[in-house]
Amino acid sequence: MVSHMRLQYYRHKYCLVCMTGSLGCRWHRYKQSTRDSRKRDLIGFAFLLITFLFYVFLLYCILMMKNDFITLNWFFFDKTGKWLPIYTIFLAVVCVIFVYLFILLCLCLCHLLVGHQLYIHKVHTGLMVLFMGFCVAMVVAIEEMWSQEWAVVWLSLKIFGPYLQVGAVSLMTLMSWLIARQWFTLSSTYWQFFGLLFYLAVMTGLYIAPLFIKSPCVINIKQLPPKPKLMAHRGASAIAPENTLASFHRANEFNVQGFETDIRISLDGVPFILHDSTFLRTTNIEKVFPSLKSEDASNFNMSQIKQLNAGLWFMEEDPMSTIDDISLERQLVYSNQSIPTLTELLEYMKSSNKSLMFDIREPPEDHPYRDSIINQTIEAIQQSQVRPEYIWWLTEALETAPANFTSVAAKQYYPSDVMQNNSVSRLNVMFNVLSSDNILEYNSNNISVNIYLVNENWLFSLYWCMGVPSVTTDNCHTLSALQTPIFHLSPRNYLILWITVDIMSALLVITAFIVQR
Repeated sequence: MVSHMRLQYYRHKYCLVCMTGSLGCRWHRYKQSTRDSRKRDLIGFAFLLITFLFYVFLLYCILMMKNDFITLNWFFFDKTGKWLPIYTIFLAVVCVIFVYLFILLCLCLCHLLVGHQLYIHKVHTGLMVLFMGFCVAMVVAIEEMWSQEWAVVWLSLKIFGPYLQVGAVSLMTLMSWLIARQWFTLSSTYWQFFGLLFYLAVMTGLYIAPLFIKSPCVINIKQLPPKPKLMAHRGASAIAPENTLASFHRANEFNVQGFETDIRISLDGVPFILHDSTFLRTTNIEKVFPSLKSEDASNFNMSQIKQLNAGLWFMEEDPMSTIDDISLERQLVYSNQSIPTLTELLEYMKSSNKSLMFDIREPPEDHPYRDSIINQTIEAIQQSQVRPEYIWWLTEALETAPANFTSVAAKQYYPSDVMQNNSVSRLNVMFNVLSSDNILEYNSNNISVNIYLVNENWLFSLYWCMGVPSVTTDNCHTLSALQTPIFHLSPRNYLILWITVDIMSALLVITAFIVQR
C-alpha cells in the first residue's frame, strides 16, 4: 500500500546554525535547544562578561598610555639590545583578544535574544581563562615596571569622563530591551526584585555621574587660559634624531620656547649632548668601535665621539613611526648627523633666543672630570655668552642656581611659599606629581610650572585647560598646530547634553519594560 502522507519539511535557518555552531559547536539542528540555560553555562557567560569588561579596561589603559610608549620600547631595548615596537605588539595582541571576546559576547546575547539555550564550547572556555590570566599578568607588569602610567589613565578620565558617561548611558539603554526581556522570564519574585534593584542602581549611578565629574575642559571659551608653551624634548625627537643639531633646528621651526636635553662629559673634558649612558641605541658604534659598544659614553674623547653617526639609527629603526612623513631631503640630512657638543648647541641658541633646560649626567667614578663636570658645564655656558636667564638650572633642593641662571625646582611638589622664600619661580615635574589644586596654587602665586612628558593631543589639551604655562614634548610638530583644546565643552552645552541623554535614556528604558510585559 502506498502512503500519500506529505513528508515533513524543515526550513534551514542558516543564521541560527552559524550562531549555535560558532559558540557551542552545535552545527546540527537536532543539537539546538530552546530549553533554559544550565547553571554552568550561565556562570560561563558571567565569566565571559567579566573578562570582556576587564579587556575594555586594559585596552583603554593601553591606548591612554600611548603618551609615553617610547619609554616602554626603550626599556625593552635596554634588556634585549634590539629595537622592537613592543607597545604596538602589545596593543595589537590586546585588540585581537578584545575582538574575539566581543564576538563571543555578541553570540551569547544573540542566543538570549532568540531564546536559545546558552552553550559555550570548552575551547572558548579554556581561551577565556587563558586570556583572563594574560590580562591579569599585563596589569601586574604595568604596576611593577610602568606604574607612573596609571596617573595618565586617571588624568584621561578628567577629559574623557563626560563622553564616557554619555557612551555608558547609551550602551545600557540599548541593552534595556534584552535586559527587560530576560527580567520577565525570571520565575522567582526574589530574583526579579534584586535584579531590578541592581539595574536601577546602575542606571541611576550613570545618570548622576556628571555630578562627580570635574573636568577642567568643561569651561567657557572666554575663560580658557593661554596655550602652554612648548619645550622640545631632545629637540623635535619625534620627527628627527634626538639630541642632534638637526633635531633642535627642526624644533625651532615650531616656535618652541626652548629645548630640553642631557649633558655628559668626554674623557678629555668636553661637555656633549647625549641621553643614554652608552652610544649603543642612538649611534653606529657597533660598526665604528664594535669592541667598545657597551662602554660608558664618558670614556671616549671628543675626537672619537665625533666619528659616530647619531642620525642613521633614526632612519633605520623609525622609532616614532614618522619616517614616511619626512621628505627625502630631510632624510639625507638626518642620516649624516654627529653628536653635538654643548658649545655647538649654545651657539645655535644665541641665534634663536631659546631657553635651555638640561640634566647633567655624571660620568663613572674613576672619570677624571667626575667632580668637575658642573664647573665644566658652567664654564662652557659662560664662554658662549648666552644670556643667563635663558639657562634653566634644575635643582632638587631649592638651591640657588649658579652664575645667575634661572633656578628651576624639580621632581616634586613644593609649597608655593617655600619656593618664594627660596627665590625659585619655576617648577619642572612629571605628569604624575601635581593635582589641579597644586597647579591653581602655583598660578595664583606666579610660579611657572612645566610638565613632562606630554605627547598626546588630549593630555596637552587637559593641561591647557588647567592653565599650565608650559610642557615638555617629543611632538612639538603636532601640539604647535592645535588652535583650541580638543574635547572642549562649555558648561551650558554639557548640561544640555547630559540632561537630554539622561531623559531620552529613561524614556526608552521605561518603554522597553512596558512593551516586554
